[in-house]
Amino acid sequence: MERDFDMEKVIDKMRSLKDKRDLEILQKDLDNIDLNSNNREKILDNKVLNVKYLGVINLENEEKGIYLVIEQKVREDGALAQVERYYTEDGEFLGGNNNSDQYDFILLNEKYMNNKDILEKLQSLDKEGILDLNKIEQERMEEVAKELEITDKELEKMSEIDSEKEIEKISTKSEIYTNQKVTDKETMASILNVQDKGYKKIAIIYSDKMKDDGNTTRFSFVGIKEDGTAEKIDTIEQAYGKNPNKEINSVNRDGSKVGQEQVNSIYRIKGREETQIAVDIGAMGTIEPSLVRTPAQDNEEAISIPIETYNIRPTTRETRELMNEQRNPRVKEEIQRAKAHQKLRCEDISLKDIDDNPNNNTHKHIEGIDEMYIRSCVKEILKNETIASVYGKDDVRKQIIEEMKNKEYISKEELVEEVSNKMEETAEKEPMIQEHEKRLG
Repeated sequence: MERDFDMEKVIDKMRSLKDKRDLEILQKDLDNIDLNSNNREKILDNKVLNVKYLGVINLENEEKGIYLVIEQKVREDGALAQVERYYTEDGEFLGGNNNSDQYDFILLNEKYMNNKDILEKLQSLDKEGILDLNKIEQERMEEVAKELEITDKELEKMSEIDSEKEIEKISTKSEIYTNQKVTDKETMASILNVQDKGYKKIAIIYSDKMKDDGNTTRFSFVGIKEDGTAEKIDTIEQAYGKNPNKEINSVNRDGSKVGQEQVNSIYRIKGREETQIAVDIGAMGTIEPSLVRTPAQDNEEAISIPIETYNIRPTTRETRELMNEQRNPRVKEEIQRAKAHQKLRCEDISLKDIDDNPNNNTHKHIEGIDEMYIRSCVKEILKNETIASVYGKDDVRKQIIEEMKNKEYISKEELVEEVSNKMEETAEKEPMIQEHEKRLG
């Protein structure tokens, strides 16, 4: 059975299944492997190798797209084996086949164990697939590299962004749907003025081999068409390099926090004076774009919000509305007022402090919690190098407050010890888990 499908959405589903399953494998390994032993290498070998889209079957009177996830597993004897797992478009596991033994059959999920009809439908699907994620990614890598006049190997190259920030692993590509809303009024296509180009996605590419002397940070913007062909976008040009001198006040996706941000590069959109695109390399090596609203004068303050990508979750409606110049004309004044309020209150700035609604400009305190006491505990806990290498002040503060809520009476020494023990226990696992979760959004 076949049906029309949106190729890009199927590709996104394939990537999502790959990342979700990789995370499940990782979490299982971390729970069962002694990280201090030589078993660390097994974590790298247990992984998803590829995902294929096989087509559609009728599952309990409903058409469902079927995906084959192909995994690599290290057997007890050290040999590598492959496992095939069948999933629906909703992420439901239907059954699998362990190719490491002499039998070649699909063992159904317990829910469908006695359903011969489903078994026959899965067996009838061609495992070569309609779409192959590995092939698609390689073809697109080659197409983009050709457009940028570099080799696909140079595009894949892992390298150093600047002398002070060495990235062990970076994503070479971040994708944005051209029709997705970036503000409450505009899409990515309308912001870049490429509505008539036929692009399905905008890809932001990083490579230190870009043949463009004016692009000091080696980011490029490329339009991806329905057929996978690529074109370099010519409506955008670099405005600031590795160390932008413009101060940016960055709002997170839901508006709960506003902080100062130093980005890797800022790009000017031709024909637009006060709207720019900033690009940064995140903590896990992912490319993180943001929309910048800034007065034309270089010495004025700017504000930015994240742009949704494969790695970054969507922003809220309130956050997108902030970037509407007609709705919020007084951003600079609001930021300055919120900063002055922050100094008095010792609290983070949130979207409520800088929007154009005066009824939102209030702070709520957690009853019975002394901020100076909390900050003292945070400082003490972050003396632990293991914790400090993974967690920041906000993470520790949240854990402290949670511990205080759970235990009505606890001394400072006990509080610091309890939180330190919990956070140190997960600190070794957290970087790997975060890397996968970030890609999931």
